[in-house]
Amino acid sequence: MIKELTILIVWHKESNPEKIKCFEENKRTFEQYNPGVEILVIINQFEDSNEAWLSSDLSIFNWYNDKTKSVESKRFLLIEWDCWCDISVEEYFSNTWNMDVVAPSVKYPERDSWYWFSTKQKLPDRARLYATGIVPFCGILVSEKAMKAIGEEIIKPDYRGLNSELRFASVATFLGYDPVPNPVCSRSVIWNPIIPFDFRFKGFHHPRKVLTSSCVLGQINTILDLDKCIIPRIIHQTYKDNSPQHI
Repeated sequence: MIKELTILIVWHKESNPEKIKCFEENKRTFEQYNPGVEILVIINQFEDSNEAWLSSDLSIFNWYNDKTKSVESKRFLLIEWDCWCDISVEEYFSNTWNMDVVAPSVKYPERDSWYWFSTKQKLPDRARLYATGIVPFCGILVSEKAMKAIGEEIIKPDYRGLNSELRFASVATFLGYDPVPNPVCSRSVIWNPIIPFDFRFKGFHHPRKVLTSSCVLGQINTILDLDKCIIPRIIHQTYKDNSPQHI
């Protein structure tokens, strides 16, 4: 029977025990809030670290193209290993559940200043006019028909050497599956440092690469009036060690 949802997590070969522990805890949160939903871990297949960093999308779609007949699902959630949640996927995407491609945020070269648009000339001619960005490549809901169409196009050799956020979004737009942004709940799926202990918004939280960074209480003390003897029950710590500069 076809599933309503399948969660795909991109992971990699890792020897750092802190990162492994963090990945396992991040994954556990998706299991906890999505009982009965199949969660599959996809190992990034690229040996070169720079290429691996740019190619989470290719790892997913190479895997998907091999498994299309055995993995049947109405929609797929694409996340990276350093994402955790405190809400079910269906509730998180309640306003966009039946759309084909839903992302945390969407960027366009005509409107937005974004580093990766400086590389859009590397897109093949047929897709260059459709240059689009998704930021970050995490927390993306994709329908089955969009997965199949994107999977056939994105693995073509002339898309190599691009960043996942540009390549995937541009291919989706080129094929007529324009990404739409998830509403305000996506504010905690970002790249910038954010408040480590933040209970305001339930949803997906990214990035968390270690469970607790060094000097975490010192960081919190600079932005919140907390008793250092009281530790909040959820530690949401980004990979940055410096306190947020914009708060």
